[in-house]
Amino acid sequence: MASQYDVSLTIPSVANRPSLFHHTIPVVEAQLLAAQGFHVLIGRDVLRGCLLTYDGMSGLFSLAF
Repeated sequence: MASQYDVSLTIPSVANRPSLFHHTIPVVEAQLLAAQGFHVLIGRDVLRGCLLTYDGMSGLFSLAF
C-alpha cells in the first residue's frame, strides 16, 4: 500500500510576476519513480494551468503560467 500525503506546490516566477501556487495537492508515494531517478512527477492537474513546451531532441523544456 502506498502512502498518500497532502502537499503544497510553489513554482517561483521571474520579472515580478506572481508565482504558481497550489494550496493542497494529494500525492502518492511511488517507488517505481524513485528507482528511475525521479523525485516528483507533475500531473495534468497542475499542468492544465500552464504552457509546457518540450524539445525532445535537445532535452530542454519550458514552463509558462
